[in-house]
Amino acid sequence: MIVAHPNSLAEAIQYLSDHPQAKIVAGGTDLIPRLNQKLEEQTELCYVFGYPEMHGIRKTEDGGIFIGASELLANLNQHCAIADYTAIWQAASRVASPQIRNQGTIGGNILQENRCMFFNNHVPWSDVNHCLKWGGDRCYQARKSPDCLALFQSDVAPALIAYDAHCVISAPEGVRKTPVFDLYGRWGRNNKNLAHNEILVGIELPPLQANERSAYVRKALRGSFDFPLTGSAIRLQIQDGIVTESRVIFGAAGTKPVPFKGVDAFLNGKSVDALPDIARTLEKEVGKFFFPFQDTHVNGAARKKMGFEVFVKSVEACLEIR
Repeated sequence: MIVAHPNSLAEAIQYLSDHPQAKIVAGGTDLIPRLNQKLEEQTELCYVFGYPEMHGIRKTEDGGIFIGASELLANLNQHCAIADYTAIWQAASRVASPQIRNQGTIGGNILQENRCMFFNNHVPWSDVNHCLKWGGDRCYQARKSPDCLALFQSDVAPALIAYDAHCVISAPEGVRKTPVFDLYGRWGRNNKNLAHNEILVGIELPPLQANERSAYVRKALRGSFDFPLTGSAIRLQIQDGIVTESRVIFGAAGTKPVPFKGVDAFLNGKSVDALPDIARTLEKEVGKFFFPFQDTHVNGAARKKMGFEVFVKSVEACLEIR
């Protein structure tokens, strides 16, 4: 295998332009296991860890925060500025295990490949009955689907989207910015809206607003290491005890982060004291946003139930006195 180490970000972009088969790797906690398990066939890697443009957590000119894409997840949990963005801090602290957070990057977490038991749990039959991820002609999650429906399982991305965070992307034409939500396409295989020769440099968070609260809650088999079965990131703007703005983003709900569309109609204008009771009446509404994805742990109906559970808990967590 060829492993290239370009000396600068500009050289890395040029290398990717000249080598269309090369795959970017930084922390490697997502890609390397797939290579070891033979879930990927890759002969050329481009190592991008270490460029100064992709490191650091610092204030931006407008009072927001810039997080370099190569920043380790563990570093986010040790930075006081990130702690103020509660949902993001909580999401980063719940990714996998401490060992993985000490090696995995925030960029890698939000760009990780979607997962599915028919692909990631390699069994002998899959060598014959290939799914779309294996180059086959069908998705075993939804037999009639023309595209892959593997599940999106980043913990951090829903929290970033709840804060309207933007990606900073370096391309041959220069630097561009786009909302984190727009990073993702519709389907589950290579669905990141990045050209092959574009590199995620970092994430920009907007300035914190007064009277703002947020939380991230996930459901997993174990408290650490496991991917989320479901997740809910919530951000509320509160004035004089009344919710003025609300946003909820579900994780592990579909092929990309899923906004709770219409949540403002249920929460805005309501007293914060009434929110937990209101949340408990929204099981049917919440269930609409969770694809009935099946894996080795839960079926589609159970996933919807878990989605409702984490939503209620995220509302409650958001209102806890700090």
